[in-house]
Amino acid sequence: MNNFISIVVPLYNERENVPILVKEIGTVLDEEERPFELVLVDDGSSDGTFEAVREAARHDDRVRGVRLSRNHGQTTAIKAGIEHASGRICITMDGDLQHDPAHIPALLRGIDDGYDLVCSYRYKRDDAFLRRFPSRVANGIARWFSRVPVRDFGSTFRACRTDIMRDIPIYGEMHRFIPVFAGMLTDRITEIPITLRKRQHGRSKYGLGRTFRVFSDLIAILFFARFFTRPIHIFGYISLLLGLPGLVILGWLSGAKILGLIEIKDYGPLFILGVLLMLVSGQVLTMGIVCEYLTRIYYGNEKHRSYVVAERTHDKER
Repeated sequence: MNNFISIVVPLYNERENVPILVKEIGTVLDEEERPFELVLVDDGSSDGTFEAVREAARHDDRVRGVRLSRNHGQTTAIKAGIEHASGRICITMDGDLQHDPAHIPALLRGIDDGYDLVCSYRYKRDDAFLRRFPSRVANGIARWFSRVPVRDFGSTFRACRTDIMRDIPIYGEMHRFIPVFAGMLTDRITEIPITLRKRQHGRSKYGLGRTFRVFSDLIAILFFARFFTRPIHIFGYISLLLGLPGLVILGWLSGAKILGLIEIKDYGPLFILGVLLMLVSGQVLTMGIVCEYLTRIYYGNEKHRSYVVAERTHDKER
């Protein structure tokens, strides 16, 4: 079905929120007359969240529950939900009721208008400074390096074509950088403003420790944003940066020695530096060649594409 929607919600100790969430999403999409499924992923909860999911599924056959064997983290839960989704459009959102389902129609309108990914940005945030400041820094760095015009990479309330979501290799805390990966496949990305509601039940899973993990993943994402499909470029630049000074040093020492101007033993530290720079340069270049080879294997697999087909002239409406 062309308009079938899969809504993926990762849950961790959200038992009290499950029935409210199911009811609100159902109300909004029934009013829109959009067929949908609700994929609720229990990420190793200990408060009986999956029992609440089972109960919801008994009363509404559009609810599908997936329980992970242990707590893996939000990124893995989202990825599991996407792999179990069957809709053409996939919407991800948090299960703490802070994401208002009333914004879902606006996300869907963006997809209907031809965008492949519709993000959301929180234009009014009541978070503490220790959460807002690192978030702004991370957003600015990710936006500058990736050239993806998204203001809020941390908002997981998004709508995307499911085939694109399945091609995105996320792990760690990288669910927040999905727009960066999507930007490697398509430039049809937009965003809408949303407001966050206050949490009604349970407690926040975010802490200062998570901020450090986000910045660790940000370092990796900077590489992916520019050089994921051409790693030899970055390794080649580094190799040249190290090897050229080494070559100049060794060349000067060799020439001066041949002309009898110096004795190499008098320039021992400089000679060692030149040799070291050349050795490291060669190792970096070798690493780049290996990464380039692995990239070719990865994209040689038909399951992994470095492009997205936006339209075909021979497609027929079914």
